[in-house]
Amino acid sequence: MQIRDGTSFSGDARDVHSYFAYGNAVLAVADGRVVTARDGLPDNVPGHGEAFHPAVPITLETVAGNTITLDLGGGQFAYYMHLQPGSLRVKVGDRVRRGQLLARVGGSGDAREPHLHFEVTTSAKLLAGEGVPYLVDRYRCTTEGNGPSELRTHELPLDKSIVAFEGGSGNENDGCRRRNDLDLCESNPEAKIRLL
Repeated sequence: MQIRDGTSFSGDARDVHSYFAYGNAVLAVADGRVVTARDGLPDNVPGHGEAFHPAVPITLETVAGNTITLDLGGGQFAYYMHLQPGSLRVKVGDRVRRGQLLARVGGSGDAREPHLHFEVTTSAKLLAGEGVPYLVDRYRCTTEGNGPSELRTHELPLDKSIVAFEGGSGNENDGCRRRNDLDLCESNPEAKIRLL
């Protein structure tokens, strides 16, 4: 979720294009091989609570929406979920490089509003693996109260944090990286991500 001035959108709350995160670049966190590339599910009309009506029924097959899974090696798999329909730039079997454009942020699957659900797990099967912690090389962080931002290095942000990534060119010396050179960088240095 991308936040500006305390909100995730400007304009019509029921239009995915009003959301700051919608359409942002989704980049490969590391070199790897694509083991899942699912496209074709529509974006939802954004809504929370009773206002949420998914574009397709939510099942185990559709919960993640349009999805890419990368095999990072060493029994680790990176998942990118809720991607924009028609935005996937890779297919199963492709080898990707760290920082390569994979897709765009969307609102497919069980997404109440456009956002990227990213995780690293121990299985190529969705919901079957254990989550793997990762570190972010460098980011600025504020808490819910919008106090001053603090530079953080080699940490994983905590819940309720608002994170601004610096840089994002994919270069080794900027942005964020997990052990084994995972790189999760936003191309817009002004972007802020709220961790739920």
